[in-house]
Amino acid sequence: MPASATEVRVHRLFDGAPILAPTQRAWESGVTFNAAATFLPHGPGNDAIINSLAAANLYRDRRLCDGVVAIHYRARPRNDPGRLFTRSYIGLALFTPGFELLYRFPEPVLSPDPDPEQPDSSGVEDPRITRIGDVFHMVYCGSSIDTSNKWAMTLCGATSYDLLNWKKTGPLKINYRDRDRRSKVDGKALENLPWMRPASDCVCNKDGVVLPDRINGQRYLLHRPMLGEMSNWAMHLACTTDSVADQWHDCGPILHAMPKGDFVESWVGAGDVPLSLGDNRYLTIAHTGNLAADKSRLYVLDALVLNFDRFKPEAPESIIESRLDGFMVPATQCEIEGPYPDSVGNVLFSCGSFLRDGELYIVYGGGDTYLMAARVNLAELLSVMKPASV
Repeated sequence: MPASATEVRVHRLFDGAPILAPTQRAWESGVTFNAAATFLPHGPGNDAIINSLAAANLYRDRRLCDGVVAIHYRARPRNDPGRLFTRSYIGLALFTPGFELLYRFPEPVLSPDPDPEQPDSSGVEDPRITRIGDVFHMVYCGSSIDTSNKWAMTLCGATSYDLLNWKKTGPLKINYRDRDRRSKVDGKALENLPWMRPASDCVCNKDGVVLPDRINGQRYLLHRPMLGEMSNWAMHLACTTDSVADQWHDCGPILHAMPKGDFVESWVGAGDVPLSLGDNRYLTIAHTGNLAADKSRLYVLDALVLNFDRFKPEAPESIIESRLDGFMVPATQCEIEGPYPDSVGNVLFSCGSFLRDGELYIVYGGGDTYLMAARVNLAELLSVMKPASV
């Protein structure tokens, strides 16, 4: 049975005060939240990147001695004249590993496309960044407005060699039909199972993140297609034998939310880039969203261990080795309140984390408005997670 978090200690850095808040710059004057986190300790593969990022502003700064944490955060303006909704941008800030701010770039590193026909014309949202060799792969949610003035969400990609200059690679291609239509599960073709839907049925998709390693020759993607009612929204796994930019094949849902009695809808989505534990096992921080009858929401953070040696195509959920639901819940004023007109209170949402000296550092958005950081001991977290029922 899944565990509920009562035993793991979470240390909110700076007593829960934001590490980033809105500024007077127009593009980030409303909210600054939901960020990827890339830790660059000193070493042959990182020094050139650190020097490039810091050259103009931090030359010979002693605070660089322990490396740099690059935070790519989502920002929205307080007002966006001529727009039905305020657009999202992605900014970049550099921190020490202890989250002392080193430098905040004045302009966004990724912006909405000016072409209204593009899938990210209304915003670039919730980045997750995976390093594969010398290339950083960002998966973000591109938002646009459809013909009925409703949001449309599309997973999009971008690549960079230096974390500063990004090249968009367009929408991710995800095939919701099995590669081998002759495959059978309990006498049924895989394409007829509930998760094998034509791509046209999956208009919206969010919470995409690429795993950092090839596993048994495949690359994997976590994503959350918005199929059916909200309570049916589940974390899915997709795979490819090719490069990240090529077509992905959906493997089906691996995790659903546990029902909560006080809410009418509950759903889950991926969070940070999964961290390798060895032996094809990965720790990842996810989120559970809950909707009440009065339309209020509650987002909490969960922990999962994915074990790819357990994965069975006919039972995708078999990949979940253990889980810990709600190990972080909104508790501080910044997390509970949503002061921005478009904000949602009682929200924790993580897109990035990193491991250092046995501690898991989690970067998360609070109250849909600010960016915060917390620390959890990795061994302690793993020790209280319980086996998932399959």
